[in-house]
Amino acid sequence: MRSRTFISGAITLMIAGFVVRILGFIYRIYLSNLIGAEGMGLFQLIFPVYSLIILTLTSGISIGVSRMTAGELALGHNINIRRIAKCAMFIVISGGLAVSAAMYLNMEMITKLIIKDSRTYSSLLLLIPCIPVIAAASALKGYFYGIQRVVPTAVSQIAEQVVKIGLVILLAGYFVDAGLEYACAVATAGMAFGEIANLGVLAVVYIWRRKQEMKAISRAGFVRKRKIIVDLVKTAIPVSVNRFVISIMSVAENLLIPWMLVAGGLDYTSSMETYGRLSGMALPLIFFPSMVTSSLATTLVPAISEAVSLKNFKSVNYRISKSIQITFIMGFIFTAIFMIYPEEIGGIIYRREKIDDMLYMLSFSCVFVYLQQTLTGVLNGLGRQGELLRNTMIGSAIRIGFVYFLIPVYGIQSYVWGLIASFAITAVINMYTINKITGMLPDLKNWILKPGIVGAVMVFAGRYFYSFFDIFALAGWIKIFLALLCDIFAGLFLMVLAGVLGKDEIFKLAGLKK
Repeated sequence: MRSRTFISGAITLMIAGFVVRILGFIYRIYLSNLIGAEGMGLFQLIFPVYSLIILTLTSGISIGVSRMTAGELALGHNINIRRIAKCAMFIVISGGLAVSAAMYLNMEMITKLIIKDSRTYSSLLLLIPCIPVIAAASALKGYFYGIQRVVPTAVSQIAEQVVKIGLVILLAGYFVDAGLEYACAVATAGMAFGEIANLGVLAVVYIWRRKQEMKAISRAGFVRKRKIIVDLVKTAIPVSVNRFVISIMSVAENLLIPWMLVAGGLDYTSSMETYGRLSGMALPLIFFPSMVTSSLATTLVPAISEAVSLKNFKSVNYRISKSIQITFIMGFIFTAIFMIYPEEIGGIIYRREKIDDMLYMLSFSCVFVYLQQTLTGVLNGLGRQGELLRNTMIGSAIRIGFVYFLIPVYGIQSYVWGLIASFAITAVINMYTINKITGMLPDLKNWILKPGIVGAVMVFAGRYFYSFFDIFALAGWIKIFLALLCDIFAGLFLMVLAGVLGKDEIFKLAGLKK
C-alpha cells in the first residue's frame, strides 16, 4: 500500500487551505473596510470574466496532466511524467498568449457591453499579462497533483496570498482616495503579482526535482511528445468545454444580479452594495470550510485515475464513499454553525456591514455546496466530463431562472433560494450518475441520517455554549471563538460516538494502517 494516500494529500492541502483562507479573510476584512460594500461589488464583477478566461484555459490541462501523470506513474512509465508536464506548459502558454492578445484588442467591448461598468477597465487591463503565467502554473500544479506531492502546491498558495496581501496593504494608501476604480485596480494588481509568486514557487521546486529525478529513469513505456500532446488535448478539451459553458452561465448569473435588483426598485449604488455583501462577504464565509472538500476534490482526480489504471475498482468505490461521507459530516456541522451564530460571525468579521440575514439563509446550502465540490472531483477522476457538464448546466439554469424571474419581485433572498435548490438538484443528479457508473450504493445511514441528527443536536446545544461563556464577561470575539470551538468539537465527538467514522477507518484513510 502506498504510504501517501489521497486523504493524506487532502489533509496537507486542507492545512494549507486553512492558512490561505485565514490570510484571505484578513485580506477581505481589510479590503471591505477600505472600499466598502459598493467597492466589493465592483471587485466581484471582475471575477466572472476572470473565471471564464482562466478556468476555461487551465482547468482542462490541470486535470488532464493530473490524470495522465497518475496513470503513467501507476504503470511505472516514469519517463513520460516530465514530458507530460512540458507538453502541457507548451499548450497552455501558447493558449494564454493568444487569449491575452484577444482580450487586449476587445477591452472596450468587455467593459462596456458585457460587464457594463467602465470602472473595471483598469483592473482587467492588469490581468492581461498574467494570463500566460497563471496558465503555466496550472500545468505544474497538475504535475504535482498527479505524482501526489501536494506540498509544493500548498506552499505556492500561501506565497500567493502573502504577496497579494502585502502589495495591497503597501499600495492602498496611495490609490484609495483616487476612487473605487483605482482601489479595485490595486486589489487586482495584488492578485496578479500573487499568481506570479505562485508560479515562481512551483517552477523552483519543479527544476529542483528534475535534477534529483533525472539521475536514473527507465525508458520503459516511452511515448512520443506528439502523442502526449494529442492525448492531453483529448483529455483537456471536455473539461475545458465544461468550464467554458459553466463560466458563461456564471458570467450571466453574476452580471444579472445587480441589474435585476435595479429592476426590482433599487438604485444602482444600492444594488452594488447588496451584491457586494452577498458575493464578496457572506458567500466567502460559507465557502470557508470547503477547503476540506476542495482538497478532497483535487486529490480524488489522480487517486481515482490511479486506481482505475490498476483496475482496482474496490479501491475506487472505497475512496468515493469515504469522501462523500466526510463531505456530509462537514456539511452538517457547518450548517449548524452558521444557523446558530450568523449575527455573531458576520458582526465580528465585517463590523461595518450587516450580513447576518444572508448568512443564516445561506447556511442551508452548506451540505449541497460542499457535496457538489466532492462529486465534481469524483466525476472528473472517472473521466465523465460530459455528464458533469450536463448536470452542472442544469444547476446553473435553475439559478439564472431564479435571478431573472424572482429577484425583481422578492429581492436578493430569492437568489439564495435558487442557490440552495440548484446545488441540491445537481448533487442528487451527480450521485445518480456516479451510482450508475460504479454501482456504488448510497450509505444513507452513515452519510445522511447520523450526521443529520448530530447537526440537529448541535443547533439546539449551540446557544448553551454561548450562554456559558457569557457568564465570564469575556471580550466579544473571545466568547464567540470559544463557543464555536466547543460546538465544532462537540459535533465531531458526537460523530465518532454515533459511529459515523471509526478509529480504524481514520487510520486507514491517513495511510497509517492497511
